Amino acid sequence: MSNMRMILIEAAMVAGVLTAGMSVSQVAYATTLSASVQAAATDPRADVKIDSKIMVERTEITDSGKTVTKLVDPATVKVIPGDKLLFVNAYRNTGQSAVTGFVVNNPVHAAVALIEVVEDWALVSVDGGKNFGKLSELTVTETPTVAATAEGTTDTAAPVQTTRAAIASDVTHIRWVLASPIAPGASGELRFRGIVK
Repeated sequence: MSNMRMILIEAAMVAGVLTAGMSVSQVAYATTLSASVQAAATDPRADVKIDSKIMVERTEITDSGKTVTKLVDPATVKVIPGDKLLFVNAYRNTGQSAVTGFVVNNPVHAAVALIEVVEDWALVSVDGGKNFGKLSELTVTETPTVAATAEGTTDTAAPVQTTRAAIASDVTHIRWVLASPIAPGASGELRFRGIVK
């Protein structure tokens, strides 16, 4: 196992929420937010606890006519395609020692298109978590679908792959590598925004 501790956080409840615009409270029992930790119990990195939550961004007009954006608990609303979401991974070192080499990997659920990672130093992947880098440095290879001809048959020519610059909606995973040690009792947040497909 590498010296880095990997924490994988999956916002699996989003899929259930999207199926029929159900409220999160209706599906929470079946699809809970989970985190799996890969570290030995004696590793001080096991003392860093992660609390993940998702908030829905809603724009409202006040009585005075001002437009305000509020963060709403998804248990109180129905989440539908087009809704903007804020994902927050709050971490805290509950141990007695500083923690170094702390890494958080967060898959982006297939039902969510990334808008932005709040921490601009985070790395992203567009290939299912195999390779990470800055979004501006990554590319995506696409193979066009086979087109039908006017006579109803398919084109037998081999499809030509094209490469283009990656965009935020291509991101499949986000990785935060904390460069500084996390002191005992220290805490912080790692955040990203997405939109429901």
